[in-house]
Amino acid sequence: MSEDHEARIEQLEIDLAHAGRTIEDLNNVVVEQGKQIDRLTRLLDKMTDQVEELAEQVLPAHHVEKPPHY
Repeated sequence: MSEDHEARIEQLEIDLAHAGRTIEDLNNVVVEQGKQIDRLTRLLDKMTDQVEELAEQVLPAHHVEKPPHY
């Protein structure tokens, strides 16, 4: 194989290694963001329940209903 082909193959291997590392890094970011979204969703649900309970205590005649799409 000529030196030019060897150099091109070596550069492709280097580029592939960098791309693999970038994909791994991006995957880690996506996983962490998913965990954070899950935590925030649970916190939002909890806070929504608390606000609904407070609204019912302050306005007992006012029943808080969730919209039909919930």
